[in-house]
Amino acid sequence: MQYTPFISDIELPFYSSLASLKVDHDKLDDSARKVLGLYEIKPSDRPEESCRMQILGNALLKDDVPAGYYRAEGVIKNVNTIEEYRNADKPAILQLAGKTIWDAINDGTIYSCPSLLASFTVLSFADLKKYKFSYWFAFPAIHSSPPWVPTASPINKDETDSTGQKPVGHASQQLTEPETVNLVEAVQTWRYGVDARQHGFFLAKKVWAAPDAKPLKGPYEWQISSLSGYEEGFFDNSKEGDRYVCFADPSNYDDAPSWVLRNLLVLVQKRWKLNKVQIMRYRDLHSRRDQGRTLIMTLETDSSQTSTTIEGSGAQPTLPKITGWERNPAGKLAGRTVDLKEYMDPQRFVFD
Repeated sequence: MQYTPFISDIELPFYSSLASLKVDHDKLDDSARKVLGLYEIKPSDRPEESCRMQILGNALLKDDVPAGYYRAEGVIKNVNTIEEYRNADKPAILQLAGKTIWDAINDGTIYSCPSLLASFTVLSFADLKKYKFSYWFAFPAIHSSPPWVPTASPINKDETDSTGQKPVGHASQQLTEPETVNLVEAVQTWRYGVDARQHGFFLAKKVWAAPDAKPLKGPYEWQISSLSGYEEGFFDNSKEGDRYVCFADPSNYDDAPSWVLRNLLVLVQKRWKLNKVQIMRYRDLHSRRDQGRTLIMTLETDSSQTSTTIEGSGAQPTLPKITGWERNPAGKLAGRTVDLKEYMDPQRFVFD
């Protein structure tokens, strides 16, 4: 299965903020700093330009998530020399970033900060004399072992959903307009009561009307929960065909979900011990909830394959393979350099 990687998208004022912080506060201290990343569902983007990780001008100073955006946890290390930037241990940086996610999955702290599944790290160098900024983003993705593949079979060959029908046998299926409208309303209501770190990843289930229950708007209603609900019985008494593990998907490719699904699937496989799951690629906006862009995928792993990680009582799980350094516009694994002299040089604004 293909995944759509993130594209770094830095707002110009961020460079000024980074330079000011270096001069006025950090000086020679190159300790890593937190930086807020944002991504959004934007149907108007061309597929190849979707999945943008946006770094706003205030990303080093503010922690608020604007309406319509999803939060990503970022770290930036701004080194002192171009040599340090070029010679930095890139594999070690990526491993450390991936291990942070892996450890949070294994110890359960991921439930308090699911946005860590969409985390990133930035290595940078700011040449303040020439107003040049070199940087390289890494979006750590943990590889599942065995890997997940789309399947056309139902979640359970012997099971039907509550309508008496088996799930549609496609690798990906689209919700109907009424389903989507009700889903978006349920998700929106849930978000009002949880922290922004929860918004990008959640659980959903269909709850069907019982004969003696109060009337529903339709044959069923959607109920939403944070990821932690999985271990708190959220899916108890619901059929497998009515259960969905969901993530906000900024990818506009119908056949290539965004990069963050990789880490979510590691949680599903390693913590929940599932080898088959219904994934909901949530791609709808409240303002356009009648468009019905959300997709459902049934994924499974080959349970006969042996995992490369160590399982068992008392065993410390081995860190799986991690990838994620961003490719430059030429498609090469390399960082980027921007020349902002025209934007930042004070002399540009001095007139005779």
